Amino acid sequence: MKKYRDATLISFLIAFLFSSILFLLSSISVLADDAADQSALDSAPEGLNIKSYFDIYAPQANGEDNPFIYNSATTEKNDTVLRLAKGAGKYGAAWSDQANGNYLDINKKQTISAWLYFGSGYGSDKKNGEGMALVLQNDPRGAHALGAGYQGLGVLGYDKATTKWYNPIENRPTNSSSEYIASTAVQNSMALEFDSQKDDVTSESDQEPIRLKFNPGDLFNAGTYFYTLNGFDTFDTVGNLKIPDSYPANSRFGAGGTTGHIALVYPSLATSYALTPIGSANAAKNSWKGFTMADTLIHSDPKSAQLVNATNPDGSDMYWHHVTFEWIPAKDGQSAEIHYAFNDKYLDGTTNTNSSSLSGYPLVTSTIKVNPDIFGKVTDNKLYWGFTGANSAGEKVTDSTGKTTYDVYSKLAVMESIPALVNAEADASITDNTLGKVITDDSTDRTVAHGDNLTLDYHLKYDTETSRVNWNQIIADIHLPKNLTYTSDSTGSIATINYKNDTTGNSATELVSGSNLTGTELKFAISEALRNYDTAAYTSANIIINGVAQNTTDKNIDVAAEPAQFSGDHQISSTSTPSFTITYKKDWSLSFKQPDPINIIYNDKNEKAILPTVLNYDKEHKFEPSDPIRYSVTVDGKTYTAETQANSTTSTATGEIPLKDLIGTDFWNIFKENSTKNVTVTATDKDGKSATTTYVIKVLQNFVNVVASPNLDFQDINYLSTTKFLKRKNSYQVSVTSRHSAWKLNVAASELTKDGKVFQGNLVYKKANGVIYNLSKDNVPVAENDAISDDLVTDIISDKWTNDTGLLLKQDGISAPGKYGGTLTWTIENSI
Repeated sequence: MKKYRDATLISFLIAFLFSSILFLLSSISVLADDAADQSALDSAPEGLNIKSYFDIYAPQANGEDNPFIYNSATTEKNDTVLRLAKGAGKYGAAWSDQANGNYLDINKKQTISAWLYFGSGYGSDKKNGEGMALVLQNDPRGAHALGAGYQGLGVLGYDKATTKWYNPIENRPTNSSSEYIASTAVQNSMALEFDSQKDDVTSESDQEPIRLKFNPGDLFNAGTYFYTLNGFDTFDTVGNLKIPDSYPANSRFGAGGTTGHIALVYPSLATSYALTPIGSANAAKNSWKGFTMADTLIHSDPKSAQLVNATNPDGSDMYWHHVTFEWIPAKDGQSAEIHYAFNDKYLDGTTNTNSSSLSGYPLVTSTIKVNPDIFGKVTDNKLYWGFTGANSAGEKVTDSTGKTTYDVYSKLAVMESIPALVNAEADASITDNTLGKVITDDSTDRTVAHGDNLTLDYHLKYDTETSRVNWNQIIADIHLPKNLTYTSDSTGSIATINYKNDTTGNSATELVSGSNLTGTELKFAISEALRNYDTAAYTSANIIINGVAQNTTDKNIDVAAEPAQFSGDHQISSTSTPSFTITYKKDWSLSFKQPDPINIIYNDKNEKAILPTVLNYDKEHKFEPSDPIRYSVTVDGKTYTAETQANSTTSTATGEIPLKDLIGTDFWNIFKENSTKNVTVTATDKDGKSATTTYVIKVLQNFVNVVASPNLDFQDINYLSTTKFLKRKNSYQVSVTSRHSAWKLNVAASELTKDGKVFQGNLVYKKANGVIYNLSKDNVPVAENDAISDDLVTDIISDKWTNDTGLLLKQDGISAPGKYGGTLTWTIENSI
């Protein structure tokens, strides 16, 4: 009996201890709600109905002793906000409802856009952790798929780590295999992780192993504690972990980021996980239970990112972060790619282009190659997609009463687009009709002047290739830029919508009444749906709004970007006007000096037809060297545009317009031989516009000609005369007349004959320096001229000859008596 009682007593004590341990484990899930969560919900952007397009199911867990068997995801705010995790250690997932048309077509370019909330920048990373992931998957469990919580973000595997427990000893630490970890992840998947907590086992500042569950033993068998060691972000400090070639470029074990990081991961590949040593300081702590190794994870193209809230320009908290994700399918032998832009727009819809630093609200972008084989065999090309998320164990907080809670922020998401239903884009630009330029977010010159006529252009484009349903019932909510005046036209219309079918060219126009404008907010319904199912459908819409820039102050006014949102069935698209500057009202004028007439030579290959320009400001207003100057050049009813810089710090700027280069191949068709053309030019720079000035251009003929006397006689000689050189007997003349042409004059002679008999000698040309050329053998260069004149100039070559130079007849022997004759040939070459 005594032995029985002792056994009973021991058994009771063990059971009591076990129950105490279980109670302690459950106590860490207590949540202290934070005002940031409610503020984030209150400020959540407009989104699609989650329940209409996504499934939230209880998971089917993979792997023995896998504690992640729940799905805490819910919806808030009339089902437009997805809450993936609320409370310490919670995790969840929402997957696309394929039965309702929500899937990602692996063979088409697809776009997903959403807003994400991770937590407040005023808390520690434990309070903001762990994060979310955008996941594409082909898991056999479908919408019941789920990975591990905590560092697993609801998609990665469970790094099961165990110890054995005998009262009061906990020992025999054991790590699970990489294969086990991969088996508990979402299978056949890739994930873009947004990790708001750095899980690094080499840093003393990070949390210690998290105890997840306990399997009790009995009198003779040890119980088992199950942990996650939270090491997926640990760098390979030893350097012996190899990245397989199948992973994208710029892949590494571990990731950094003080306010979070973004990276591509392959959750279901065992090669994604590897053991790495725990930091020596941690390994020495009793809280690490004797573990010396923990699993790290391969991150592809990891980038630091500002995941927690930032501050709006007005000083308020900005909790929401926008992400645009594109799937770009494999094509023409190239790999598939993903492209993402994080923080690409502000909550008000304006575009964010600031990627200069990690402070504030920095834009983060990347394009990463992906091997589609990761998904296995995909039925009907349809992938599940969705968001998973997980919270950390939280930050321990003890209130004044001694009550302990573990605070952690929720993980929230708002959906803007469903990729397989509607894919539509919106963008905006401003055209300055006065200065003749278009301003976009990429423009370097964003200045307009007071009084300039501006056109705001909001362009909606429906992608007919990737969209499957109409974009119906589109409501436009446009916030117009300030410091412009907007006036309805004679019909009472404030805007014009130009519809177009970009395939057939069909078009239509709709007018928007000025009654829809309240202050600077224009809100109206777009009557036509954008669609692709019949030839009468329209696939794009341009919304045109005209205004006049206003600045009567003595300083430039910087006009902020203003948002525009287009909300319709299945899709919410937004854009914003580019920011720009209205320069202050000018009290000076720009003048264009009247040029002198210009002569050009027709069809001259070296002719540039340069128009010199002289611009002047009055009232001592000065140019700046980088001032852009735009010339509007009109000839024969057609206008061309040339641009240059002032390159001046005075009130005068000189320049040139290369007219021939500007017009191109049509130049000599316009400027015909022996014609006169007027070319009108207007100059515009950032501070003014000149009156029109006129260039008078005269097209001259390119002319060169040689004239020679028809006959050349030499002195008579007696038979048997031995005179070596016979002189010219008559006044023989040769001259060259030219205009705008350099030239060379050559001469050659035939044999001299009489009744078939050949004169014993030949015609020669003797230069002043005594050099003699045989004209029967050589084409002799007689004279040349490199001087070019726009006037006709005649050079008389023969005036430079003496009795003993120039053309002479040389005897080489005795010739039969008689009169001999031949031909003298002069040739002139245009040497331009």
